[in-house]
Amino acid sequence: MVKAPILGLRCIKGLAFIGAWVYAQRQCPVDKTFLRIPSSFSGLVFRSYPEDHSEDTLWVPVVVHVIESYANEIPSERVGAQLRALNRDFAPARIQFYLPRYGPSGEPTCGLTRTVSPLSSHDWSTEEDTLKNLIYWAPDSFLNIWVVRSMPMQVIGYARALNDPQAKAGIVLVAGVLGEGEGVRPPYDRGRTAVHEMGHVFSLYHPFEGGCRGMTPQTCAIEGDEICDTPPQRQATYGCPRTPPNTCQETPIDLPDPIHNFMGYVDDSCMTHFTPEQIARMRAFLRFHGSTLISQANQLARGRTTPFDHVCTELMGISTPFIAPPKLKRKGNTLFVEGAEELKVYDVAGRLLHQTRGDEICIDALPFGLYYLQVFKTGYPFTYTIAPF
Repeated sequence: MVKAPILGLRCIKGLAFIGAWVYAQRQCPVDKTFLRIPSSFSGLVFRSYPEDHSEDTLWVPVVVHVIESYANEIPSERVGAQLRALNRDFAPARIQFYLPRYGPSGEPTCGLTRTVSPLSSHDWSTEEDTLKNLIYWAPDSFLNIWVVRSMPMQVIGYARALNDPQAKAGIVLVAGVLGEGEGVRPPYDRGRTAVHEMGHVFSLYHPFEGGCRGMTPQTCAIEGDEICDTPPQRQATYGCPRTPPNTCQETPIDLPDPIHNFMGYVDDSCMTHFTPEQIARMRAFLRFHGSTLISQANQLARGRTTPFDHVCTELMGISTPFIAPPKLKRKGNTLFVEGAEELKVYDVAGRLLHQTRGDEICIDALPFGLYYLQVFKTGYPFTYTIAPF
């Protein structure tokens, strides 16, 4: 294990080089000053917002800008894999991401752009604004993710929160940690660099923000990470230890460090969850500072419910022919496609969950989340994005 130097401002955990990998401890020294969470939304303030009892899914359109040194350097499938990883880990928060079908001017898109530029080797210390100004889509309509080939000093990702007054919101990732599975090497191979950074975009800090701060019920909401159900940590934990350490002694109940939290530094395989209070904070922050981004009007403009075309479905890993799709009708959680010969439901990882012969299927039994409905009509498959009510 090669230890990375601790930097002042960016997220670090390992870097892919051509032909070899150099591993480093996960480091992401993003702090309260860097994220610049608006003062109107921090500490106890988000608890003053109406409690969110809704089961509504908050839909976030993401556009991925691949900055590469030559055309098609980074496979498109990695973008689809990253989207599935984000939706898998944010499903309990009832936050889901989709690639828009229409771009800034209403043009057809899959939510993926490619730009050949020397900035594919991105110096984060001097080129953040230069990179983001190279290509970005309006942040009130899209959440931008930039992917570059490399960054110096083993930096592989960093984030800016929504409504940051100093820089454009979004995430910058090194291609070596984009997606999961093929092309991504352990221990950072499950797409959780982007999950971690997206937590920052939605106002979350690290559990060890400020060290052993927020040690009592009176201070946990205004010190440290401002989250009371993540016990404070003196410092980050690395790797994937079998037994969580306990680096702070809070009162009245002392708990071990929350090492399996998505906002920590452990390996991807050891990260498992956001806490209920983290989820509540993200949803409140997104509703307030991303209200236009997640609005029904923006969903319509971005074509969230528009069926995938053949290019986009190939990106998502489910192939569809380029012909007019049949109309999907819905009554509650019963889906109906006139003339369909077979219906199949897949989860975001591409696993077949349910299939039926005929033109009707009920999805009442599906847990909350994002799914794909594949419809076979006259021998051709069509794919729709669905979610149970």
